Amino acid sequence: MANPFAKLMNKLTGAARATLPQSPAVRQFAQSMEIDYQKWHDGVGYDIGIIRSATPDDRAQIEAMLAARGVRDWRDAEALAAIDSPRALALLKSALGSEDFSVAVAVLNYAPNTVSPQERSAVLVAALQRAEFGKGLAEALRAVEKFHPPEVIDALLRGALHRKPSGAHFAGMLMYIHGQTKTPFDNDLSPFFVRFSGPNREELFRELCAKINVDPNKYL
Repeated sequence: MANPFAKLMNKLTGAARATLPQSPAVRQFAQSMEIDYQKWHDGVGYDIGIIRSATPDDRAQIEAMLAARGVRDWRDAEALAAIDSPRALALLKSALGSEDFSVAVAVLNYAPNTVSPQERSAVLVAALQRAEFGKGLAEALRAVEKFHPPEVIDALLRGALHRKPSGAHFAGMLMYIHGQTKTPFDNDLSPFFVRFSGPNREELFRELCAKINVDPNKYL
């Protein structure tokens, strides 16, 4: 990844560049934005501690770097939420509409106070309908554990019936939400759940609905 500080400097005019202090804090944060394989693999984010202790001028420069980059993954969402400025919050709001559902769900996680219940629900329903594992579905399912209004449960039911191969995880989450298991994917019931990746989906769906006391006819 190109150095974000260098990219910012290249976008500025000579006069503006001359007046921009190149502080150690800004350079250190820019360095933390360079994500290598090890940082990616271990889930290491940007150095948020620098934002919390930064001067107003340094925070403005960091915000400019993040704005130039855009909200591309959870690290950007976390950093912009830590900045908590009107511009940062506007960027996060815009990212709720990202087709990369890992980005949209990250906004729900890191900036929950900026998202209405209706917006949260809309993001999760869209993710349950279209996201895949590795592209936001796992993150959406984790969010659903604690937030599952009727429209989210409805999306889970439709996903259990129609989505392959993720239907097994939808079924497991439905059992958990309805108090039938202690975890979102109870290993003791995995033979039942994994059958949702195979044939006879309608029969299995009826069995699931009987377990959680839901009328299956609305969905069949």
